[in-house]
Amino acid sequence: MAPPRRGERRRRHGRLLLLLAVVGVGVLQLPAAGAADEPTVEPAETTSGYAWKPSTVTAAPGGAVAFRNPGNVVPHGVHWTGGPEKPACSGVPVDEFGTSWGGSCTFTQAGAYTFVCTVHPEEMKGTVTVGSSATGPAPVPAPAPGPSQEPVSTEGPLIQGLRLAKNQRGGAVRGSFVVSPTMVGGSFSIELEARHTALGLRGKGPVPVGALIRSLARAGRHRFAVPLKPSALRALRSRGQLPTLVRISVAPADGTPVRRSRKVELHA
Repeated sequence: MAPPRRGERRRRHGRLLLLLAVVGVGVLQLPAAGAADEPTVEPAETTSGYAWKPSTVTAAPGGAVAFRNPGNVVPHGVHWTGGPEKPACSGVPVDEFGTSWGGSCTFTQAGAYTFVCTVHPEEMKGTVTVGSSATGPAPVPAPAPGPSQEPVSTEGPLIQGLRLAKNQRGGAVRGSFVVSPTMVGGSFSIELEARHTALGLRGKGPVPVGALIRSLARAGRHRFAVPLKPSALRALRSRGQLPTLVRISVAPADGTPVRRSRKVELHA
């Protein structure tokens, strides 16, 4: 058989290049499609503070949702407040907080999973709906008492060895306390408050300037660090000091919370 003419060879070569280009585009699109199937939740700054964006996402049973905090200034974390089970997370600071992190959580059971930020629980709330949501979202535990409520004066044996320096330096309140074995499985929350005048604002009464929520998986000493909100941090830097009221609430898995309040002066 005679060899193909020069024009035929050019046409065959062109068809081969076109086929390789189509295959290459398909291969490049495969990872993108896989990434698009996994929604990503990350913090966003709003006019009133911070929020999760998006705040509601869906996933199939066995699927995953990506969480990340790309910033290196404001810390964020994840605390699960409801759902059929606690999802398996990797790379996500669950009941912790930090900056410049990223990971994902896998959901095996259908239902609604609710979560908040461990640093900004009142502002940053979200829901992951897995599979059928016919059963409705799991109930969210009642929030800790607000600033207008008086702290409970009862101090039981759940909180022991509280270490909280009256004068501290930096943009966070740090301390530690000892948790008794009867407290394992419960949780604790810490709320920071400051007066309007200390923040350079008009008005009376306390203003929430920081919060932290964590689960207690073991007995013993637990250390904490509660960072200030951006507005309070700016007031601290401009004024050089910021008097704060620290409210600590420890709640056993099936009992009455125990609360303590302490005054701490932060210095820039």
